[in-house]
Amino acid sequence: MNKSEKFRRIREEISIVDYASRSGYTIVRKGKYYSLKEHDSVMIDPVKNTYWQNSVPGYGECKGERGSIIDFAVRFNGMTVYEAIKEFENMISETEPQKVRSKINTQKKNKEIIFPNKDINMRKVFAYLIKTRGIQQQVVQDMVDRKMLYQDTYGNCVFVGYDIEDKNKPVFACIRGTNTYKKFIGDVVGCDYSKCFYVDNESEVLVVTESVIDAMSVMSIVGDYKKYNYLALGGAGKWDAVKTYLKAGKIKEVINSTDNDQGGIKCGQCICSYIKENYPDITRRWNLPPKKYGKDWNDILIKMKGM
Repeated sequence: MNKSEKFRRIREEISIVDYASRSGYTIVRKGKYYSLKEHDSVMIDPVKNTYWQNSVPGYGECKGERGSIIDFAVRFNGMTVYEAIKEFENMISETEPQKVRSKINTQKKNKEIIFPNKDINMRKVFAYLIKTRGIQQQVVQDMVDRKMLYQDTYGNCVFVGYDIEDKNKPVFACIRGTNTYKKFIGDVVGCDYSKCFYVDNESEVLVVTESVIDAMSVMSIVGDYKKYNYLALGGAGKWDAVKTYLKAGKIKEVINSTDNDQGGIKCGQCICSYIKENYPDITRRWNLPPKKYGKDWNDILIKMKGM
């Protein structure tokens, strides 16, 4: 596959809507287009698989700055063009190309999760999580020992979630960049969002957070963190994963520890309403981070450590 063919397939085969959702953005339907709750000036055309941003001056007949999925990754995920290409080329295979579907709910799902290649060491991951994010070394090492965390060949953190029934079967993975000057987050292709990132300590109490780093921050704050189970949703819009673990029948209490912002509060309300209606015997508890110190639990951890 030559360079021009690779670029064409990236632009045509990888849905911007799917990629934006995997990156943690909240997708909002607007007629035949999609937008982002976090950037309401963005409009995505699922048929042409392009986007434009009305708040940024455009050119020609364009209402705003227009771009492909590569441009989207650069502008909204803080990646370089090279980093975006390297990530996307892992998402396309050598098989016959498939056209991008016009509707998100009709897009063909990948049967297998595609993992980034592992690096030969974990230095950047340990340095980032412990020194930059303030997470306890014991917590980081525990995730490594459970095979729920590794470093890819680009130095990123890769967090891996496993199936609730087959604990050796990975079903979810999200990536967090370790470069503090270039923010990069995203989910890998093939994630099962009904499972997400679940840390099973065989507890009857489930702590729900938005990101894995938030969950690890709570672990670092509470001390005896293994007295709880943890579910990191990977975004406020993915709260449906809670249903999987409630259905298993082992959880008796759910502590909502999502972000203390509009999205996090709405997510918590959805979870609590669902539990009240379907599992009235399960205790519901709120534990949002104190807003005066930050919007998420990693903000609180960093503040507590004076970092």
